[in-house]
Amino acid sequence: MTEHLLVLLVCLAVIAVLAILIYVSSRSQASALAGIYEVRLTLQQILANTRQIDRSLSDQRRVLYDAHKRISAVTKGVKKQAL
Repeated sequence: MTEHLLVLLVCLAVIAVLAILIYVSSRSQASALAGIYEVRLTLQQILANTRQIDRSLSDQRRVLYDAHKRISAVTKGVKKQAL
């Protein structure tokens, strides 16, 4: 083999290796982006469920506060009648 042919083969090998590395990195980047998208969807679902739970707790808190006020008013009226 001549020196020029050897250099040409080495250059072709380097180009092939670079092409393979670019292909592999683009595939892994695409799969990473898909994974990030799935995580984002999952977090959005969790956030939606958290908002529903928060709304439900607020409603329950409001009902308990109203019941407390009514019971307190009745208890005060019973205490006044007992005296």
